[in-house]
Amino acid sequence: MSFFVQSDAKINISLRITGKRPDGYHELRSVFLRLSSVESLTITPQYDHNVRNSLSVHGETVQGKNILDEVLARAGQTMDLPPLHISLVKNIPPGSGLGGGSGNAAALLSWLNRMGGRNSLLPEEFGSDVPFLFSDALWASVSGRGEIITPVASPPETPVVLVAVPSWKMSTQTAFSLIDEARGGCFPLNGGEAERERDDLLDGLREQRHVGLLPNDFLPVLLNLYPRYSELFSAFSDYGAAGWGITGSGSACFGLFYKKNGLGSFLRDMTRYNWIRKIFCLE
Repeated sequence: MSFFVQSDAKINISLRITGKRPDGYHELRSVFLRLSSVESLTITPQYDHNVRNSLSVHGETVQGKNILDEVLARAGQTMDLPPLHISLVKNIPPGSGLGGGSGNAAALLSWLNRMGGRNSLLPEEFGSDVPFLFSDALWASVSGRGEIITPVASPPETPVVLVAVPSWKMSTQTAFSLIDEARGGCFPLNGGEAERERDDLLDGLREQRHVGLLPNDFLPVLLNLYPRYSELFSAFSDYGAAGWGITGSGSACFGLFYKKNGLGSFLRDMTRYNWIRKIFCLE
């Protein structure tokens, strides 16, 4: 018997870094929006003799060790499990800031919990985006290094999200190194200021107002490296997006559409941006 498990992703509606913690991680204030069922896992317990955990990946290539291998190895130390084979349908390019790998880890951890095992693994042990994707929240305010999840009360209506993944990628480690170098440890907002900005932004989206370019402290660094983002931001504005920006530490950018008029034309026009390698249109 095999188990089919959907794997979600996310975008950061806003992302502020408010300082660096003693443990070396950065303190964040962010609003996350879940993108449902972007990838999938098929999990098959193996009961034959002399078999081990195994993973096959279909679609996008993951360089280096896959996060699912880490979860399986850790789970095997605390749970009584047969070897598992996981077939992963990978649609999200690594280094896009959409949390695809984190969503995979969260999906597997959730499945392990549903199976009733003695799962003592904590989502935050596997990355800062995993706790949100492990939760049930659709919209959430996220703080700490990503482990403090507060579902948004009276969340905005969920818009159509158009995500464009460029031909370049940006690892989280590289992005934080660049922003530390650029900022010198000084960031624009403190925690309270970032929370007030977040609340104003959520109010604007609840009212479906035009909120424009969304706050993300990685944005100046990425725009400096890749100024072509500005082309697409202008197009998002021209075609009626309520807001637009970069998710996570990059590289993907997105627009939020409450008005669908012209969205089909925009999707067709996006073919002229030859630096975009993949588009998701999610409702």
